[in-house]
Amino acid sequence: MNIPELGVGIIYFSGFEQTIAANPDLIQVIEIEPQTFWYRLNNGLAAYAYDEASVNYLQSLQKPVLFHGVGYPVAGSIAPDNIHLDCLHQMMDRLHPVTMSEHLSFNTLALNGTNYNTNFLLPPLQTEAGITTAVNGIKNYKQHFDIPFLFETGVNYLAPQPFELPDGYFVNEIAGQANCNILLDVHNILANEKNGRQKVKDYVRQLSHERVTQIHLAGGFYFNGYYLDAHSGPSSDEVLELFEAIVVQLPNLKVITFEMLPEYISLVPARDITLQLEKMNAIWDKRGSKNRTHKAAQQPVIDTELPAVKEWENTLGLLAIKRPVTTGSPLAAALQADKGLTVIQDLIEKFKGSLLVSALKLSCRYLMLSIGMDAFNALLRDFWQTSVTKLFASDNGIDFADYLLTQETLMGNTVLKELIVYEKASLQSFTENKTIVVNMSYNPLTMISHLIERKIPVLMEEQDYEIEITPDQGISDQIKTVFHS
Repeated sequence: MNIPELGVGIIYFSGFEQTIAANPDLIQVIEIEPQTFWYRLNNGLAAYAYDEASVNYLQSLQKPVLFHGVGYPVAGSIAPDNIHLDCLHQMMDRLHPVTMSEHLSFNTLALNGTNYNTNFLLPPLQTEAGITTAVNGIKNYKQHFDIPFLFETGVNYLAPQPFELPDGYFVNEIAGQANCNILLDVHNILANEKNGRQKVKDYVRQLSHERVTQIHLAGGFYFNGYYLDAHSGPSSDEVLELFEAIVVQLPNLKVITFEMLPEYISLVPARDITLQLEKMNAIWDKRGSKNRTHKAAQQPVIDTELPAVKEWENTLGLLAIKRPVTTGSPLAAALQADKGLTVIQDLIEKFKGSLLVSALKLSCRYLMLSIGMDAFNALLRDFWQTSVTKLFASDNGIDFADYLLTQETLMGNTVLKELIVYEKASLQSFTENKTIVVNMSYNPLTMISHLIERKIPVLMEEQDYEIEITPDQGISDQIKTVFHS
């Protein structure tokens, strides 16, 4: 299927409206991660619903839209559930995306007979078996759409293993066998090089340039000696120079988009984002200008024992979420010795903690103020070791509330207990679309006002309060899916 030439775009999150309004001519296309506008509903009618206000806003822009999926990567052996497809198609009917893309990663493993979501995009096994797994995953997923499908090249903080195929060759083989296009994330592959994997020039040389129809750009920073694909701000000069050197080689490039996470938008001067977009537009005009006949890499010879796909996924997945793995496994030993694993573990813990703080803002703030950050983080680690991670912040928040209510050492504190009950009821009221009544001993407005000032609620008069909680759109940002792209 043909893709029209779209130009320069930005990935939209709530809060980017002013940026888009300030750069109407520099932004020709809008890319969205549709699942970041979804809610988890438990009303027996639909598993997911999308934010109507955001869709209405996107329609009002009258710009082409791209869908970039998060949460349902295509390179794992466990297929994504089909429950989400109904909501995805509903959004497609409203926004008519030009393309659909997903990540060449996996995020699910089998744990005690249950599929466990790691809440993080992990690198697939780079062997011939890994290619076959990814190709099957892509073919199965893209059959649900009648628009062009792309997969995004991923970031990989792990050191290359002797049994792995080269990064670029692996990606190119998958694109060819699955007959789809490539979304080349320049910042991802530069991060990979900086962290010890294949050099970008070799990676790009191993690709069929005709299949690269989209590019992502972003910014990052160093953390514990590793360069992170953090989507934290404008691209560095190094990234932009590399981007230009690649763009001029691509004869079929249709769109380039800039990625930045919403938590950074208020920290970056508006002029810096405009400069990023101006530079991208100038480089866009050079696309394919130095294209020449190019032959992708030939199959390398790997002469070493290969792990199976399931072994790779379960071993890496369990280590990433700090669960026990089979002792004596050569693969487990190799991954445990890899310093990049620690980076992945730290990022997962930080991300999963943000899920809970997002869903239970008041209770988590009270805990942090009353017991301290070390004890709070210990609570989080214990919770994650005994729970199954969910995709949605609301589900994780309700599970965490239930966990906290079983902690006898905490439940002697009436204020904390009632905060937890109140916030759990607020989440359930929204996701189940019903009114819930809770009884409290203290005025919740007083409790909230103290916590907003980062103070432990004190000197409150004890009374009997009956609080009627109705579905509140105001908490919607707390309970949307929270993915990392």
